[in-house]
Amino acid sequence: MSGGNRIRYAVVLGVALILAACNRPDLVDPTATPTPRLLSLGEIETRVVATLREEGRLTAEARPSDTPVPTEEPTATPSATPEGPTSTPTEVPSCLVVSNALNLRYGPGLTYSPPLQTLTSGTVLLPFAKNGDGSWIEVQLQGESTTGWVSSAGQFVSCNFDPSGLPLGQIPPTPTPTKTLTPTPSLTPSPTDKPTPTPTACPKFTNPFIRDSVSPGSTTVSLNWGSEGGCGAITGTVTATVKGDDSPYQIYSIKGGSGNLSDKSPIRGCSWTVIYVLTLKDSSGQTLTTSTSASLSIVC
Repeated sequence: MSGGNRIRYAVVLGVALILAACNRPDLVDPTATPTPRLLSLGEIETRVVATLREEGRLTAEARPSDTPVPTEEPTATPSATPEGPTSTPTEVPSCLVVSNALNLRYGPGLTYSPPLQTLTSGTVLLPFAKNGDGSWIEVQLQGESTTGWVSSAGQFVSCNFDPSGLPLGQIPPTPTPTKTLTPTPSLTPSPTDKPTPTPTACPKFTNPFIRDSVSPGSTTVSLNWGSEGGCGAITGTVTATVKGDDSPYQIYSIKGGSGNLSDKSPIRGCSWTVIYVLTLKDSSGQTLTTSTSASLSIVC
């Protein structure tokens, strides 16, 4: 049935129902009790249609088709399957030991000695912290509960992530190095500086003398000499020269500021004179000179 016929049929059916309900006693069940039973809507529709057909009010065009109109079933809208990213397994952050040997230490640095153990190439590490500059990372050995610190340098480990993003770990206290007792060297006594004595002023070297004594008819002369003052060792000479000769016949070396000696004079005729010259010198360089003359004679 077209859309227009459906509307017309609905209008006619509605009018008929109103008329039937108001003016047709045959629409009420004749067998009803004083309280008549109302017919169902389907019964009313059937009777109205039959009546309209009898009276010629229902045209062929407006007659409802005996063929039921298929009810349009709503097409079920398939529920949308939420589209999301395909889940892929998350790669666990890890590092691989690539050097032949790597020490696992209990702190980030070479000072944390001795090492906990030495790891071999291919050992898988699960890092979870780093030190301040990221040069060391704290790791757990895969499949074990052992933890420790290793160097993060590329020549030792290769990681599948950037270790700089790790949180800061708890750094153990730096170990205190064991003090090695150094033997105390025996003290060598320093040489005592002896005070330099202050030189005392040297006394003035004065009053030299030399005296002679000779017995009559003798050629031996006894001499004695002396002096005053001076300092240190005093040395000197006594020279004996016959008067008139060009050179002394005897030179005596003497020590001390005083002393005596005997001289044997050579004979020069019946009488002659010998001149004795005394020369003295102290350690300060002061020099004294004096002389004496001895007269000798023999029996001719």
